[in-house]
Amino acid sequence: MKKKLNIELHTKELDSLGLQIREIVANNVDFTGHLTKAHRDDHYVFYIQQEGLIELMIDFKNYQIKDQALFFIAPGQVHYYTKQVDSKGFFIFLNPSYLQNIYRRIFDTYQNISQVVPIQSIVLFKTTELIFNQVSEAAGDIQKNIIRSLIDSLMGMVVLEFSKNENYLKNGIDRKTELTFQFRQLVQKHFLTLKRPKDYAALLHISVPYLNEMVKEQTGCASSYWIQHEILLEAKRLLFYTQLNTKQIAFSLQYEDHTYFSRFFKRNEGITPLEFRKNYCDLSNQNS
Repeated sequence: MKKKLNIELHTKELDSLGLQIREIVANNVDFTGHLTKAHRDDHYVFYIQQEGLIELMIDFKNYQIKDQALFFIAPGQVHYYTKQVDSKGFFIFLNPSYLQNIYRRIFDTYQNISQVVPIQSIVLFKTTELIFNQVSEAAGDIQKNIIRSLIDSLMGMVVLEFSKNENYLKNGIDRKTELTFQFRQLVQKHFLTLKRPKDYAALLHISVPYLNEMVKEQTGCASSYWIQHEILLEAKRLLFYTQLNTKQIAFSLQYEDHTYFSRFFKRNEGITPLEFRKNYCDLSNQNS
């Protein structure tokens, strides 16, 4: 068996507009093959479902999309599909640059927490269908501008579905909310090289105590938790979906001392990296 040394990254699913939309109807998409293999995307994935059932795993969480519902997958999240029954809807693959910052903040908030939401908005379905028709006919600059405007409106509707029970949009964005968003973005970008709260406090030009107070108030967890969360999540991805050994994984996470990495992993997860891999080996075989 050929050893798998990395997680497949899909990078060529977007057209020149920076998006792609696929209609799912009458099982016209084969939910086997590469869709059941763990992979990442360098773009956002949204699925807006009118009926049917899709089940998938996103970063070790199982999600079920039943009847009228939607889900999103953020760039870099490892995922694969496990079940599909008579689903009907639209997949939208979208360059992150399409999303307003306020929308990305909402998706960052729900990432790894709850990435599926039921929907009842008929307008949302109609807008998605309209975009699909426009994309298939897009030729000139005017049509492309229309598509961009429609995508922006659709993303606003999607955000509202996630935010219906939140005061996030009503309260607006204060300094702490803005800085916490910037912190989360910086961690996702730099967790391989910057592993201490003081590194991020310096980038944000604030003190470490203020960073910790702010992040704890906004998210319920300390700044160190979110740094460790990104490191551990990437470590689990590599343990689960590749055959890299612990030393190789430690080095890929930029730990010079692989024994320190193993202690760090056990301290936070309660088991060693090898024990984690052994516990999930049966699941890992689905990607062999």
